[in-house]
Amino acid sequence: MDEKVVFMVDLDGTMWEDIPNEEAEKRTMGAKVFPNAVEWVNERHAEGHYICFFTARWAKLKDVTEAKLEDMGVKYHQLLMGKPRIRHTEYAGYHHIDNCSIIRANRFEGAWTPLVKKQIEVHTFEDMK
Repeated sequence: MDEKVVFMVDLDGTMWEDIPNEEAEKRTMGAKVFPNAVEWVNERHAEGHYICFFTARWAKLKDVTEAKLEDMGVKYHQLLMGKPRIRHTEYAGYHHIDNCSIIRANRFEGAWTPLVKKQIEVHTFEDMK
């Protein structure tokens, strides 16, 4: 990746097994970390990218979440709690709108492999005429 970017990375179901907030206090420290997750994130950090974990975990889970991240040895710059929970709701996904460049979005499919460029169809605002 030529340019430095901010990676917004989810935790449950992305860095480690999916744990509902209701069970997170007891299960987080024992959560199974996905293969290559720590290595992939730490490589991006070493390349100078900004790593922000953005999770739907409740604010009261911050201490146990930070403890898990420290235990894993993952390097990051910021942890944001309270992303809207959409799993098991009527919502199909997230749609990020920002006045800064959005380089790309990636759906985690269970494997931390290299990022590749693909031509895809996206939603965008109509050009002003």
